[in-house]
Amino acid sequence: MRLSEFPLAPESPVELSANGVKIAVLMCTPLNLDDLAVGHLFTRGMLKDPDSILTVGACADLRVASVVAPGAVVEDRFGLGTVVASGCGSGSALADPSALGTVPPGYCVDILTLKAWSREMFSRADLYRKTGGMHCAALALDEAAEEPKGRNALAFSESAPAGSRYFVVREDVGRHNAVDKILGRAFMDKVDFSRTCILTSGRIAADMILKAISAKIPVVVSRSIPTTTAFEIASAAGLTIVGRIGESKPYIYCAPDRIRS
Repeated sequence: MRLSEFPLAPESPVELSANGVKIAVLMCTPLNLDDLAVGHLFTRGMLKDPDSILTVGACADLRVASVVAPGAVVEDRFGLGTVVASGCGSGSALADPSALGTVPPGYCVDILTLKAWSREMFSRADLYRKTGGMHCAALALDEAAEEPKGRNALAFSESAPAGSRYFVVREDVGRHNAVDKILGRAFMDKVDFSRTCILTSGRIAADMILKAISAKIPVVVSRSIPTTTAFEIASAAGLTIVGRIGESKPYIYCAPDRIRS
């Protein structure tokens, strides 16, 4: 295959299976596929307990990822098709977003901390900087939260920036894939999602908000802005959206009580 002399965003079809059953073909960047596999199942409501996972296997060369959690993978909440493209959402098929419930109140974070976390995310996003055609996402756990107990939690805690106890960054050609990767990693590390923020490089679409609500994450932050549907769903669920985080006065779209100036 002829390679371009110009930057390319890596994208491949990866078959995801759970307990030997094919779930979907994900058009994604074939990095951190174990995180993507778990995160995709978790945000579709198909996997609820990290202790139920027996094994996670992934091979970028073979373009496969598999999760074995005997008796613990339930019916797909979103009713998606078998192919999930990198450029479209993976949760917007949910007919009634209110079925996910609301995000509990109580968590607050200041805007300067969010700005610092966003800068840290971009500083760690190597492919984003090299190609200009990738997306990145980060999950930050507030420093006041309980220490995660997962197998890799200590490594992420040791590299966490100021104001956070745990900080993980992942990249992908698809925005929703990058979010699945950070949530999959944090799910396996047993992070308390009620005191976390999602940070992302791109536009906030409805599927990303559905993923956040499903995990009960209270704050989603972006350098860009949300779509109208994302805003409507977040408002109804009590989730806070912060847009244009890189500007001097970011936009706080809904549930502003969680953001301290």
